[in-house]
Amino acid sequence: MKKNCIFIALGAFLLMGNLISSCTGNKNTNEGDSSDSVKNVSISVSNDSIAPGEGNDDSERLGLSPNEEGALNISELPQTAKLQAKQGDMELYVNVEQEANEDDITGVYSVWLADRSKNVVRRILITNPMAEPVWEEMNKKNGGVEVPMHQIAAADRAMFASKDCKKIVVEGCPDARNIWTYIINLDTRTAMQIPATEGVQDINPDKGEIIVASYGYYEEGGRYTYQQAYSLDGKFLRRTSEPEPE
Repeated sequence: MKKNCIFIALGAFLLMGNLISSCTGNKNTNEGDSSDSVKNVSISVSNDSIAPGEGNDDSERLGLSPNEEGALNISELPQTAKLQAKQGDMELYVNVEQEANEDDITGVYSVWLADRSKNVVRRILITNPMAEPVWEEMNKKNGGVEVPMHQIAAADRAMFASKDCKKIVVEGCPDARNIWTYIINLDTRTAMQIPATEGVQDINPDKGEIIVASYGYYEEGGRYTYQQAYSLDGKFLRRTSEPEPE
């Protein structure tokens, strides 16, 4: 009797071991499947979260550098944007983002550069009507003063300044008195304000210079206007006209 009990107990013990081993094996298999599933989801989420301009997205298909900022399909150009200048396949547009109202002298404008050969457009800047004036610094330097891209007060007009379209000029009248003129370097993404008050008169890409007009006042009274030439780096070159009464 005792011998039979021992055999029964031993058999039960071996059966339990097989069951435990079987359950443990199934659990490992399920964990392996679960891990693969999670890995697939993770990869999918990672690809979906790639920011524009990174990875194998449309920016590469459109011929842009993967790290180029703000590259968009040409269809993203605002329908209200107005063509300002055209040079080959390159086009400059200005869009009114916010109209001036009773409390604002000027509205908010954005400037867009389109490349028709690549079907690409990008926003170059958006104006800041509250930008700080730098007239004192320009007068002391007798030349252009660099300002941050977010400190461009106005851009009612836009034009190409160089043959390679790497430099453009924007200007506007944010104080209802003076025309503020800026030279934008698209390579370095920097802006230079030129000490002019009456805007661009001429641009000569061959010479790499811009002619702008300004006004002044006679000591005995009355106002006059004159023109000056600056390089596309904002350096004063020469006066191109004598003062003429207005």
